[in-house]
Amino acid sequence: MKKRSTHLKRIVYYCSYLIILIVSLQSCKKDSKQPDYPAGSNENINTWILDSLKRYYYWNEQLPSDPNISLSPKDFFNTVRNASDRFSYINIPNDATTITPNNRNFGFDYVTVSDQNSAKVIGIIKLVLKDSPASRAGLKRGDYISKINGKILTSTNAQALQDEILSGDHFSLGLAEQNNNVWTDTRTVELTKGIILDQKEISKVLESAGKKIGYLYFLDFNGGLASSLTPVFNNFKSEGITDLILDLRYNSGGQVAEAAAICAMVAQNITYDKAFITYKGNKNGGTRTESIGTAATFDRTVNFNVLLQQNLGLSKVYILSTASTASASEVMINNLKPFIQVIQIGEKTRGKDEASFRIFDARNPKQVNWEIHPIVYKLFNAQGSGNYSAGIPPDVAVNEINTLPLLPFGDQNDPLVKTAIARISGKVTKTRIDLNTMLLGAFRPGNILMDSRAESAQQGMVITHR
Repeated sequence: MKKRSTHLKRIVYYCSYLIILIVSLQSCKKDSKQPDYPAGSNENINTWILDSLKRYYYWNEQLPSDPNISLSPKDFFNTVRNASDRFSYINIPNDATTITPNNRNFGFDYVTVSDQNSAKVIGIIKLVLKDSPASRAGLKRGDYISKINGKILTSTNAQALQDEILSGDHFSLGLAEQNNNVWTDTRTVELTKGIILDQKEISKVLESAGKKIGYLYFLDFNGGLASSLTPVFNNFKSEGITDLILDLRYNSGGQVAEAAAICAMVAQNITYDKAFITYKGNKNGGTRTESIGTAATFDRTVNFNVLLQQNLGLSKVYILSTASTASASEVMINNLKPFIQVIQIGEKTRGKDEASFRIFDARNPKQVNWEIHPIVYKLFNAQGSGNYSAGIPPDVAVNEINTLPLLPFGDQNDPLVKTAIARISGKVTKTRIDLNTMLLGAFRPGNILMDSRAESAQQGMVITHR
């Protein structure tokens, strides 16, 4: 009986100890729980940002251990962003104060250059969007700008005047022309921000030395692009083109799906299961390789069999590039190489060998309006080639600004198009296009002081899925 009593006492003792231990652990767990910050506070928003980055961010293991979550969300994001990260950003959709502005809402891009032989500085319009404030004002590619908001362009104010354009909703351009080596102001154009719709492609069939050459220019890789281009490729196929020039000189990128889908209409020997792209993420994301069929159809805007029906079966393609060629454009250049020969003509590309997807608060009710666009993956082609953060160099170097005036896209005398045609037709061509014949003393482009399209390309991102 005594032994039984002692046994019962021991059971009671151990049960009591176990209860105390459980309560202590629960207390510790409760104490270590993150504070419940009020919805909408910087602390609440930044905690959500940090939790998201810890899961998805390519450099998640290098995030600071104790960041200041009381900062404004944008400042906080820039504080925790890795030093190697050039492209991640954060914003609130439809809130202009959180979005980095560019020239798109005015409908044009331009470059400011100095003269090799004088102190003269001039702006050159590179691109005018259709149905935009710029096109309605009569601006066109190749026009010259001498003044912005009434101020003469100089080597010291070129960037400041571009910043003036982006800081408001309205500005003026003073246009000029050169005759007999004399610059004359012609007219002043007033521009106000407007809504710009997606831009239609430019396509045509060129003929040279018995060759039929397809030419295709488009501005970005927005969702649905490949589907909208199937009639263009169908026309190329029915015309029996032997070669293709893809003009990506100002294409700052977009969706991997659209790049993959267009590649599927270009290259020979395409099948759904052929490897196309490899994503390398953090230890949570791991490494995965997607076939061209999977990559092309993940956004469900096009049927892969429809793409194959338009396939040109080419063994080589000519791609035109500049420093504004970025993101999904670079994916197209790099990831076509395992399939066919890519001849790149122009300038070195921007160097975006990374991808992102949009991270937003999916809780109901929503607590955070900010959206994160962090670098999540490094990108490689089917042969494991990537690492082009310094840009992809061209096979044939041509700077279009060295040949003035700038000509319409697809013009056979455009220096990039002219070089591609010369390579296709087998004609001898220099690797550098010389200036058009000009009188002594004519404007000769020197240093590039500002390039609004290149600045805009800095903001673009390769977009993929989780």
